[in-house]
Amino acid sequence: MGAGVLNQLSFKRESVWGTPVVPDKSLGIHFGDGIQTDNDTQLLQAVKNQLAKNYHAHIGARTHEGDYEMDFLTDYPGYFILGSLGSVISALKAGETIVYEHTITESENKPSFTIEQVVGENVRRYAGCIFSAFKVSGKAGEVIMLNAPVKAKSQATATKITPAYTTVRPFNYVDAVVKIGGTTINEVENFELEYTNNLEFLHTVAGINDPSFSYIKGSEVTGKIEMYLDNATLAYLNDYLAKNERSIDIVLTGDAIGIAANNKIEISVPRAVFTSGETKLSEDYNLLTIEFTGIYDTVTTKLISVKITNLLANYN
Repeated sequence: MGAGVLNQLSFKRESVWGTPVVPDKSLGIHFGDGIQTDNDTQLLQAVKNQLAKNYHAHIGARTHEGDYEMDFLTDYPGYFILGSLGSVISALKAGETIVYEHTITESENKPSFTIEQVVGENVRRYAGCIFSAFKVSGKAGEVIMLNAPVKAKSQATATKITPAYTTVRPFNYVDAVVKIGGTTINEVENFELEYTNNLEFLHTVAGINDPSFSYIKGSEVTGKIEMYLDNATLAYLNDYLAKNERSIDIVLTGDAIGIAANNKIEISVPRAVFTSGETKLSEDYNLLTIEFTGIYDTVTTKLISVKITNLLANYN
């Protein structure tokens, strides 16, 4: 029996979906369920002159699904965002020698990963992992969080690797800036932004219980911003009432790196509409809650994009 605090998670990007590779990157995550396998066990019944209800069982459409929650760092969590969105272009940042900018955008083809999940003596490698979504959230006084749901094609036992972790600190609320229509909102108390690609795995009559194909449906961006109500933020309630569209940006700026750069993550939704606006009667401070949904922007040809600045040369 091992101590739960000694569990670990490691991963590596695959070249071919479902072809496992040996993980070489490790990431600290929060305690949770992780990936779990559901055999979809099918129990068969028939009229057979017997008292017992079930006479046979077989494995059905087996799935390997779960999610990971973690403190949001500027380096390795970028793989999970890339896994959800699809494409990345990496380049040396102008004026720098060791600092890179990675622009992540949507594409139909999603990169896959082998994830090694170590729970005591149960060491499993899940191959063909594709991230179906990501959610970034922050609250005054707390660390910025990233949640990433994932689906895997298959699983197998393995010998665990020796983990190696980076030392980059996670972003916290002091590092965060929320912008609406390009204007920084100083009254924000908490926020969340979620992207989903509506990934589905498909089982076929192919001699295996695991999924055979993957595909995506229409992608979506949704979110919520809670802010103190004053003369400035009242404008966003009026935007909701008038159905005015605004851009939404979340900017996280960390420690200095390189010559004149910082660890940084910029999430941009160029076009969004407010879907609700509430100011409830309360004896506490007056709060404005705005919910929004992203709309495809024909000018930038994007629903969402993410730019990451760090010391990684690429996300291969």
